[in-house]
Amino acid sequence: MKLITSIDNIADIDYTKFIATMRYDEVILYKYQQKQPYSLTIQIDYNHDELAVEFSGKVLMENYCKLINSTTIGTCIDNINKLNICKLNKEAVIGNSTVVKCDVTKDVKADIDSVSSMIRQNIANYSKWNTKPYYKGLVIENVVSTPRYKKRLAIYDKSKELARGNSEKFVRSLSNAQYVSDYFKDKVRFELNLNTMYQIRQFLNIPDNRLQSVLNSQANPILTVVDEAVKYTHHRKMPMKLRDYERELLIKECGYDLAKVEAKVRALFSRNTSIQRIMTPYRELLKQINPSNDTSLDIRELVA
Repeated sequence: MKLITSIDNIADIDYTKFIATMRYDEVILYKYQQKQPYSLTIQIDYNHDELAVEFSGKVLMENYCKLINSTTIGTCIDNINKLNICKLNKEAVIGNSTVVKCDVTKDVKADIDSVSSMIRQNIANYSKWNTKPYYKGLVIENVVSTPRYKKRLAIYDKSKELARGNSEKFVRSLSNAQYVSDYFKDKVRFELNLNTMYQIRQFLNIPDNRLQSVLNSQANPILTVVDEAVKYTHHRKMPMKLRDYERELLIKECGYDLAKVEAKVRALFSRNTSIQRIMTPYRELLKQINPSNDTSLDIRELVA
């Protein structure tokens, strides 16, 4: 989460811990940055008379499992103040800040392989959405060039992510390390990155970017993206016909990869053809010829 607030909301600054940016022999900006035990950037911008504070969810330390919300935001500020590099006015920051970036997350008990397989086989439109591997899971991104409309949803094995690099060091630094490890065992994290103020308002269905508006939003932006990116169809048995056999041959030729199947279909049909309609029987057929796939899994139920 990245907050912009008044420069008056910071005091007792240990300038030896900050890097100064000069212009004409005058300091216009002080910046503090750390990666461990959690990511934190504090930027005091005298040129724009504002204070920027950006931190990851790990700022909660022992309360990490609770995530950043309306009841834990105070703990975030308290833990930053415990670093003794500055003093943030907790009440003022919470009451008068603008959110310019944030991640919306949800942790659910699920099998990451089943979730990933189901999503890959049910992408609504492979020309509009890309997928790539990420911590045993995947990242779904829409194909756009404008950041305002960029959508990125990461779905991954949270316990595996916590077992690597700085995340592992973070967990080991906690007094309740075993509890945190056990909590995230077999958990799949859905993480939606909202990187513009417009996206925050749109996906959280709020009128402004005030911190309180963000924290009190009742919207479910993860479900919104899943509904748009994933076309879920219940598995049903169909009698094998000649047309089904022909479709099965194409699926096998494409290595059971529906993205490759759709590319073939697009090359063979006119632009005015509804590709989603053409692809529907391929999706249903793939579920029949790939019995190892958990076709009872509904991604929407996981994130609702």
